[in-house]
Amino acid sequence: MKRFPYIVLIVSMLLMGCGAIPGLNPTATPTLVPTTTDTPEPTLTPTPTDTPTPTSTSTPDVAATQAAQATQMAEDVLAELDEFLGKQSDIDYKVGHLLWQQTDPIRMNLAGPDFGYAAIDEKPTAGDFVFKSDVTWEATGLISCGAIFRSEPNIEQGKQYLFSFLRFSGLPAWRIEVAQFGRFLNSPTDIRFSDALDLDNGATNQFILVVKDNEFTLYLNGNREGRYFDYSSQRMEGTFAFFASQASGDGNCLYENSWIWSLD
Repeated sequence: MKRFPYIVLIVSMLLMGCGAIPGLNPTATPTLVPTTTDTPEPTLTPTPTDTPTPTSTSTPDVAATQAAQATQMAEDVLAELDEFLGKQSDIDYKVGHLLWQQTDPIRMNLAGPDFGYAAIDEKPTAGDFVFKSDVTWEATGLISCGAIFRSEPNIEQGKQYLFSFLRFSGLPAWRIEVAQFGRFLNSPTDIRFSDALDLDNGATNQFILVVKDNEFTLYLNGNREGRYFDYSSQRMEGTFAFFASQASGDGNCLYENSWIWSLD
């Protein structure tokens, strides 16, 4: 196809050189056939691929989880209060709330003569409350375990109430006292003896201390020890800690499953 236009052009030039040929139209002008060009085929436009949209993951609601856990802990403590105090106490504990609950055991190691305390990290304060703990003691000599409550902020030097139970010359005994600078000042209860205490080495004893205004009620291993009063109102509010002392030899007090239920 590409040679055809050149043949037409040669014939036309011969006619012009030789003059007119009879029978032909002298005015006719040969028409050039346009050359053809290959039309490029259209290129294909690639179809965009579908990019999958990642599925959104739900963000954990930390506040809601913590609130649910706190509610469950409070319900568990309230169930314990129902068991121990529901039929024995005229304290309306159901209007209170969970102030603190122990998550890890606390062990106080002693080498007598020795005295010490372990403050609660959160440093909760209360005036009226229920304080519970399971306490295991081990010792080669006389040992005392217990708790500090309604203390001034500086537990080591401040004034405070102190509850302790001890093996006193082989007798199970306890008392609530007022102390300052680690020294005894006076006692609203004096020393009391109780067969409810387990004196065996390695034994676990549970105390529940109910404090309301000037009134103190103590339960040892589920047994109500009595109600006592301190009308001098020496301390009406304060912080908490665990307490231990050793007269001689080595020993330790282990505190577990503890909580404080506020009645304020």
